[in-house]
Amino acid sequence: MVSRTTTTDVGVSRYDVALGVIPVLLALPALAAALTGLPVEPLVGVGAVACALVVVDVCFLHPPGDDRGIDEADDGRDGPAVGRGR
Repeated sequence: MVSRTTTTDVGVSRYDVALGVIPVLLALPALAAALTGLPVEPLVGVGAVACALVVVDVCFLHPPGDDRGIDEADDGRDGPAVGRGR
């Protein structure tokens, strides 16, 4: 069966934005260096540091997780919820 998403089903998440921002943070300094004649390495280095901050944010500060609440995700039993009817 083929399912199609409508525009009402689609949302942009923090991770989608991060994936879009990372190439921009690398391309803009390179473009600025080409247009201004400034050295490329320091400008792209600044862009790389900004990219690293984005990666730290989405991987460690706000990692992707389960959208269910703690009450549903953790029922107090150890181990995975395999075969528990969920």
